This record gives sequence, C-alpha cells and structure tokens, in this order.
Amino acid sequence: MEERRSFARQLTCIPAYFESEADPQDVALIRDVSTSGARLFTRAKLDLDETLTLHLYLGAETDEPRKTSGRIVRVERRDPDLADVWPWEIGVEFDVAITPYQKEIEELCARQLAAGVLKR
Repeated sequence: MEERRSFARQLTCIPAYFESEADPQDVALIRDVSTSGARLFTRAKLDLDETLTLHLYLGAETDEPRKTSGRIVRVERRDPDLADVWPWEIGVEFDVAITPYQKEIEELCARQLAAGVLKR
C-alpha cells in the first residue's frame, strides 16, 4: 500500500464517533493514525471530499473525547470475510494536525501493546 501521509503512522485501536453530513453521530474504530490523518473502520459508507468531525477516546472512560475535523480522502469497501462489523475503510485528512494529542496517542498505543490488543 502506498504511503499517503507525510507524518508517521501509529497503529492503534481508538474508539471514536463522528458527525458527518449524512449522520449526526455514528461510531468508528480508528485503525491507525498520524498527526495529519487517520484510517477508520466504519459501518457507514461516506463520500469522498465529505467533511466530518471526529471525537477520539484516548484516555480513561471519564475523560472527554478529543475533537478534530477533516475531509474524507479515501473510501474502500473491506473484504466481506473480514468486515462483518466494519464494512467500510475511510481515509481522513485532518484540517489541522492533531499534534497536541500525539503524547496521548502514544501512551494509548503502549497500553494496548502491553495488554496484547496490538501486536508488533
């Protein structure tokens, strides 16, 4: 797969929800993220160039989600054998780099690696 981001990707599993033109609130799983964009698995098919607002859950359950906005730059249907819950893969380019969240993302990834959620 061609590298599309100008900043390093962080493999992760970040629960999120998004607001889009089609839906005021739907869930997503962020599969990897950089400060400039993210790859989301969603239940909803979204349109190229559509804008959305993402709410990322990076900390404890009681922490407020981190909010960012972006534009959809890629929409792909996932292999049905792997995609019963998350049939769509969406690429999002953030309007503004989420550099302030970088440390939280790295800490979350480290916790997920330690717990066995992610594999190196």
